[in-house]
Amino acid sequence: MMGNVEFDLFRDDLGIPHVRAASETALAYGQGWVTAQDRGLQIEADRMRAEERYAEIAGTAGDAWDRFAARERLAATAREIYAALDRPEQEWLAAYADGVSAGLLAGGRDVPELAGVPHEPWQPWTPIGVFLTAHVLFNGFPSILWREHVARHLHVPGVPLEQVLGLFAAEAGPSSGSNAWAVHGSHTSSGSPLVAGDPHRTLELPGPYQQVRLACTDPAAPYDVLGFAFPGVPGIPHFGHAGSVAWGITNAIAHHVEVVADGADSGGADGWHLHWPARELADVGVASWRALLHARTVGDVAEAFSGWVDPVNRVLAADSTGEVLSMTAGKVPAAADRALYAAKPADGYVDLPAPVAVTQVAVDANERPVTQQPAGSGRGLDGRPGLGPRDVRPGREQHDLGWSYAPHRAERIRQLLAAATVPESPATQARIHGDTRDLGAPGLVAHLVDDASPAAVRLRAWVADGAHVDAGSTDAALYMRWRDTLTHRLARHPVLAPLHEPHGQDPSFAPVLGGVFDVPTAVGAGLANILGADWLRIDSAAEARAALAEVSAVGQTGEPTWGELHVPAPLHPVPGPGDPAAGVTPAPISGNNDTVRCTGGSPGVAATAYRGSVARYVWDLADRANSRWGVPFGADGRPGSPHFDDQHATWADAATTPVVTDWDRLHPVDTTLRLLNGPRGAEVWRRDFGAVGVITVHLVDPDADADVLHGWFTQPRAGFWGMGEHTRDEVRDTYAFVESLPTHHAYLVRWDGEPVVLLQAYLPEHDPIATAYDVQPGDLGMHFFLGSRGPTARHGSPANPWTVLGPALHGFLFAGPGTRRLVGEPDANNDKALRRMVAMGFTAGEQVSYESPQGPKVARMAYLGREEADGGRAVR
Repeated sequence: MMGNVEFDLFRDDLGIPHVRAASETALAYGQGWVTAQDRGLQIEADRMRAEERYAEIAGTAGDAWDRFAARERLAATAREIYAALDRPEQEWLAAYADGVSAGLLAGGRDVPELAGVPHEPWQPWTPIGVFLTAHVLFNGFPSILWREHVARHLHVPGVPLEQVLGLFAAEAGPSSGSNAWAVHGSHTSSGSPLVAGDPHRTLELPGPYQQVRLACTDPAAPYDVLGFAFPGVPGIPHFGHAGSVAWGITNAIAHHVEVVADGADSGGADGWHLHWPARELADVGVASWRALLHARTVGDVAEAFSGWVDPVNRVLAADSTGEVLSMTAGKVPAAADRALYAAKPADGYVDLPAPVAVTQVAVDANERPVTQQPAGSGRGLDGRPGLGPRDVRPGREQHDLGWSYAPHRAERIRQLLAAATVPESPATQARIHGDTRDLGAPGLVAHLVDDASPAAVRLRAWVADGAHVDAGSTDAALYMRWRDTLTHRLARHPVLAPLHEPHGQDPSFAPVLGGVFDVPTAVGAGLANILGADWLRIDSAAEARAALAEVSAVGQTGEPTWGELHVPAPLHPVPGPGDPAAGVTPAPISGNNDTVRCTGGSPGVAATAYRGSVARYVWDLADRANSRWGVPFGADGRPGSPHFDDQHATWADAATTPVVTDWDRLHPVDTTLRLLNGPRGAEVWRRDFGAVGVITVHLVDPDADADVLHGWFTQPRAGFWGMGEHTRDEVRDTYAFVESLPTHHAYLVRWDGEPVVLLQAYLPEHDPIATAYDVQPGDLGMHFFLGSRGPTARHGSPANPWTVLGPALHGFLFAGPGTRRLVGEPDANNDKALRRMVAMGFTAGEQVSYESPQGPKVARMAYLGREEADGGRAVR
């Protein structure tokens, strides 16, 4: 393992980490370290999923995943991929893994869920396992299992099987996927390109992407890249801005993992195995992850993605020269049948088309690739309003590599770009990110054309007004409630009864496969297709009317808005009781699966949003500092952290925040492990002193501890503390401010649970005291206030509580392995405090003067080195 690795860590006002180091391996170590600090539970849970040990943390709920991971050999595949890598990639991964291990030990795993799980260092191959875990279900193979189920059970006389299977393709109904678009500089206000978008995944808390900046200052190979990383995986592989070049991806919806039947006769629906390029090739594209950090031009990005394996992505890239490229990256088996079980694996892989230049705009939103019609005058031959730029990329059909595509979002983005009345800029992209128009709604509401009910009249008027799925709209809520009710009616229809037959899959895998065999879920995804399939002999108009009548008959105490029904329902790394979003400040959200502002759910299952935009970005190639980004919750995954959900309201509004690139605007963070960290109120240190009780140290909770502290400070003996005139709320606000500082911490020391001492520790180099004395590496400043004598009488201890508190305080203050020397600076007239410090082992030093936040201060320095404390001189 790497030791004494030097890197610098900074954070912006949102807590987003900016990591800087003099070598690539030191930078990878730093990225791993801060990821463990911010996402410790999340990455440990993913690591255990990759190692077939998820049940250790998730209990019986993890058994199904562990069986699946063992069946698909995730851990073994990760080891094989690592073994096949070249040495630079191996060293890079190993450095990241070492950083994660160090960050976990430095408090990253100090969460209740990991309390009973022994720490095990990350292995160099562990990040690969985490990546595989995140993507093994990302390739759509569960949908193939569903289609095989449909093929076995739903037979319509005279109708070809492919037409029956097409009922459940996504192209006429809600779908998953992502958005990405690029605008050539000839259509921007700056004259330089823009790359923008938002990936759509299952909503998780904390989120599946981590905002980060990675700056390597090695003169031989410097780089400075910011973007979204996978927690637990080094680099910035999907969405990044390196200053001179930027890139973003969407899932290509390619058929790149085959479900192969076992033997000539599979012997049942569960007789199959996966043929996964990542496993078959022992390659998941790690070299591409690392190469992207070194990219300077779109050519470099294209070269990096030429080695990409999994998953298959569409890529948009632009650079500061003005060039914009579009490409598809990954390994796609040359399979003839993309939708059902294969008799045998494909022989070889598809030769993907070469990258093409984007001359106007490009839009990738998981749609079936089709070469767009050329634009004419007025509304244009392509039917889009306005005279704005068009997506004129040639030969798009060559990128048709799958069978289930999104139907509406790409078209809506193209409409918005074509209708532009001013040149595009980062600010104008907000109208695209936030668009709530559902292009699929008119087709569904058309089945109510003969319904004269007031509810049907409302829905037709809502469609005529643009069909905007806004949080405050009762009409949007009516539409979504009607659609869900219609989904359930059709799922119960006798024509579709065969779909309720047993699917024949191993029941132990049911939790992993989720709702893939849930008939309402499948019907909701194929709703428009099913309603439009006359050959099914379903009276679509009658079913639509009946569903709306059901909705109208349901009693409501005030008709709900869409935002009241449509709330985020994120997954937690470890399943358990309670609401995983309970600690998130509520915010109403607009949109649905079909809108660009994607906040998706399962029609017919629940109105809540379980997937959607898990990040948003606008990369400006004119000036990276003009770029914008955002995530659903916050940078820090620890509940109670100031940055746990401080981006949620912005995300719910489909907005973004400016990227900060100026190092002088960032806040340096201590990475030398001097200050013990944690959420407010958390216990960070404990020692059992036997007969005289237990001492614990907790981060101050400004709200919960304000009464205790205010009571102490208003005592006459607290004069030197300088807060005797503060009100209770002013005391709370003071320590809320201290809590916001990464370089200053306030701790409450408890003796058998009773508060006894307020202890403030700080990094002297980030304090005014630095102007008064010669700060040494490893110095830790401290102030303490004895608020209570503690339960000494109960323990029969001597009257002096410091016989217990003295060893406890220096034991805690030296608990940070980076602390080499304690520094005190009591007021020069506070003889009592100085005598106490000397009794605790400190050596009295020089008298100094400096400007403190409270005004001029004359202090007497005092010092205690680690060696002196270890030598038994700390308490006399």
